[in-house]
Amino acid sequence: MRKQITKFCLVLFTTIIINAQQSDFPKLTGPYLGQKPPGMKPEIFAPGIISSEHQEHSSLSFSPDRKEMWWSRWHLPRDFDKYPQEIMFIKYEKEMWSKPMAAPFSGIYRDGGPAFSPDGNRIYFYSRRPVHRDSVGMNDNDIWYVERIKNGWSQPVNLCQPVNTPFVEATPCLAANGNLYFTSDRNQYVDPTGNNDLFVSKFIDGKYTEPESVSDSINTSSARESFPYIAPDESYIIFSRDNRKFDSEGNVIEGDRKLMISFRWRDGAWRSPVEMGPDYYKVRFPSVSPDGKYLFFTKYSEKTDEDFYWVDAKVIEELRPKE
Repeated sequence: MRKQITKFCLVLFTTIIINAQQSDFPKLTGPYLGQKPPGMKPEIFAPGIISSEHQEHSSLSFSPDRKEMWWSRWHLPRDFDKYPQEIMFIKYEKEMWSKPMAAPFSGIYRDGGPAFSPDGNRIYFYSRRPVHRDSVGMNDNDIWYVERIKNGWSQPVNLCQPVNTPFVEATPCLAANGNLYFTSDRNQYVDPTGNNDLFVSKFIDGKYTEPESVSDSINTSSARESFPYIAPDESYIIFSRDNRKFDSEGNVIEGDRKLMISFRWRDGAWRSPVEMGPDYYKVRFPSVSPDGKYLFFTKYSEKTDEDFYWVDAKVIEELRPKE
């Protein structure tokens, strides 16, 4: 009897704590968590909710119906063994937004960069999880995916070759036709700097083809091109270009990381990319909301602080070449 009373009290106490934590979370309704829309100058997005005391470290990915937002973060202070990079999400249901939650398939290995498929039924992400469950230790970064199922999400599946290689594959982003854009250092034996470049694997007849460099006008040997966002119709691409140089202690001595944008010519070739401007220095991980209204990205300091910012997507149209 005493054991039953003790168990009942423990359950009651736990329930009270959970309810108290939930009551502390603000009631959020409406599009974009009910946040006031930004203008033409970037503003922090959802401070204390999605932009947290931890390091947000991915693009912000939206389900096609905009009722789910997914991202990844590092726990601060960093402890790689105790707190691996983790995928998070927030969901709109019963006419209000949930608290941020960890993805059910993440939290053990280093996972990041979630990105929805065009139909919203898959989430692609990169991970260092072992390819085989009985393997010991972490793999190099590969691209994985999960399928939406009745009660949540499937077990992660490695995308395999030709997309994944013994090199790094990360930060996937998909066009409306299924073409997969991502970051990789697979050119490190061709590129003497060993830098990241942007690649695309076309989705043809239900399969991904051998990845190709997005364009020689975009990828360089003097900087690291990473974190692509591809427009649904592939008419433009936004990415991070990093030409920083460091001293022996890892301090930046010159250069910066900035957002670049490239538009296509009518024949499909990519134009030379242009800088998006001073407001987009020390930023990375761009994405655009499914309704095309807002550009999102992370802004960081060299001290590892990193939060989400958003701005009116008209900034993209202002950079579009006049033909």
